[in-house]
Amino acid sequence: MIKKLFLFAFITGFAFMNAQSGNVGINTSSPTNTLHVKGNGTSDPLRLESLLTAQNTAGTLVADANGVVRLRNANSISSIKASGNVTLSVSGTYYPINNTAAPTEEYDNLGEFSGNTFTASQAGLYMVTHLVQYTQQNSGDGYLGHAVILKNGVITENNAAKIAITETSGVATAESYAEATTMIKLNAGDTLSFQARTYGAGASVNASYRISITRLD
Repeated sequence: MIKKLFLFAFITGFAFMNAQSGNVGINTSSPTNTLHVKGNGTSDPLRLESLLTAQNTAGTLVADANGVVRLRNANSISSIKASGNVTLSVSGTYYPINNTAAPTEEYDNLGEFSGNTFTASQAGLYMVTHLVQYTQQNSGDGYLGHAVILKNGVITENNAAKIAITETSGVATAESYAEATTMIKLNAGDTLSFQARTYGAGASVNASYRISITRLD
């Protein structure tokens, strides 16, 4: 009888609390969300077992700095992929990749890329790749081609590759690209921009580029 009364009181109290505030709290008397679970700082407050496997494209549950849980999927992750062409008229000069024409965006999930610049809308760790494909020249001994990444206007990656001369037949003799890849921490509002450069080229050089950025956490 006592157990039945306790259960009745619990259910009644639960219903009253839900009707009064619209929020349910576990280990807290002032819930701020529909379901607010507060841990004690020494053990994990939430445990789920025997879940079914997702049959469709799955998302990931993530928690922000306040512990609020949200769903993240491929469309809500900070991620961009862009490509284009640029003409490097003067050897030794750093050119922004949009100097000749605006890049073509394959996707830009959160609308963070414009012109030559990516502006992070969220703090986190990002994987960044900037690959520049250079045309080969059949004079001299080749030249250096650079792929450059800048954070907030300051060079953070500047990788160069020797762009070899072509054979008499015009067939490429080696790889003709430079690639800069880095994992970098960004705060909201930080920027990444991208440049290309030649050194020792005897004439104007045309290049194509690809840029990809994905937030990892």
